[in-house]
Amino acid sequence: MRNLKTIKLLPVLMLLSILAIAAFQYYWLQKAYEREERTLDMRTNFMFRETVRAVQTSKLKLDRFVDTSRSQQLSLLQDRGKVKIITPEQKIEGMLDVVMNRVKDSNSHRTVVLSPRISDSFQMINRAFPGRRDRMLQFLFDLDSLQDSIKVIELDSAYAKRLEDQNLDIAFAIKKVETRETKEPVFNEVTLGFRNPTTYRLDIHNKTAFIFKRIAIPILFSVFLVAFTALSFSLLYRNLLRQNRLADIKNEFMSNITHELKTPIATVSVAIEALRSFNANLDTQRTKEYLDISANELQRLSLLVDKVLKLSMFEKKEIDLQYELLDMKSLVDEVTSSLRLQFEKHHARVDVITEGDTTLEGDRLHLVSVIFNLLDNAIKYSPDAPRIYIKIIGNDNKVHLVIQDSGIGIPEEYKGKIFEKFFRVPTGNLHNAKGYGLGLSYVAHVINRHNGIINVESIPGDGSKFVLSLPKHKS
Repeated sequence: MRNLKTIKLLPVLMLLSILAIAAFQYYWLQKAYEREERTLDMRTNFMFRETVRAVQTSKLKLDRFVDTSRSQQLSLLQDRGKVKIITPEQKIEGMLDVVMNRVKDSNSHRTVVLSPRISDSFQMINRAFPGRRDRMLQFLFDLDSLQDSIKVIELDSAYAKRLEDQNLDIAFAIKKVETRETKEPVFNEVTLGFRNPTTYRLDIHNKTAFIFKRIAIPILFSVFLVAFTALSFSLLYRNLLRQNRLADIKNEFMSNITHELKTPIATVSVAIEALRSFNANLDTQRTKEYLDISANELQRLSLLVDKVLKLSMFEKKEIDLQYELLDMKSLVDEVTSSLRLQFEKHHARVDVITEGDTTLEGDRLHLVSVIFNLLDNAIKYSPDAPRIYIKIIGNDNKVHLVIQDSGIGIPEEYKGKIFEKFFRVPTGNLHNAKGYGLGLSYVAHVINRHNGIINVESIPGDGSKFVLSLPKHKS
């Protein structure tokens, strides 16, 4: 009972474990998604700002600000031991970024009055290119009026080219939006101009699909891990149920076989006690009766022990079949003759039909036991006056033995289990259905060792039909 309660509790524990693993995987994937989303936002916004500045710089008349003779000159910067080469145009573009950022930070009213920060930026540019104050004023004027000449389609084309260079296959849209003051920086927007600023905004469309594509391998791994865990738990639970069922069958087998062993022993003991106590040896008829009872019960006990030992030897493959030329018709006649008293006791009617050549090579002892088991079951699992049909058909390669009864039949759900060791079909209160679940298991082992096939057809309440197909020659 305690073991049964534990097994019933296992599905709940397994389900909780699977849910915990699934929740952890979901949390892990969510963090991976957020990390990829932040990375994508940073990359796309950074490239968007670079694209806008690059288009803005390309539209400035830099030749008025940078002498043609110096346009090919290079500036060298030292960066951690590495030399970087920067052209004057790139220097202006970098300082342009500084000016725009300081304008945005220092003057919320967007006036043309230069704040201290803007003045500092102006002085920085003037120091870099001395003696060009007039040109610098013209440069700032051009910078302020430049936003009207930058078209969205130009930004769109330039940004698409930059994404292609970075191997980012992602849909986007760039559009002009109303310029507004915000407390927090908006990273996907870039504002150009001083007096009449123009703001461009970048919108990413298929962000979710792109990110899922990036984390496809972790998603597949998580799905595989959860599915593998669920499958493992399922197989483990099925095995536990099977072990529990086998334990129940074993207990039932022990109970049945104990009863089967005690009955003949008790009968023989009573007969011997009667011979001793009541001077039955002086009565020849009674002595013979007691001896016959003892002999029958001992034979029954011997058959039981023999069946268990044979089945055990078959499973361990410790027995060799003794092949000889046999006639299946003769084997059936031999078994039906030995069961004649039982047929008469139960008022059974047995019909035997033979077609073709029924000779084959096989082990006589085990094939006789197979026929005996099938006919014994036909009697045990039939009501009063059972009808048994035996048909033997021989062809060129095989001999078919068909044994059909008019018994209680086998329910559909038990058809696949009747050949398992210790399994017995529930029969209610049918008093003749005593046994220990070894007969059909033994039959299946013998037929398989003869390289044959056994099939069963049955309708509950309308009897069962066993069909055995055996090769005529040893393979």
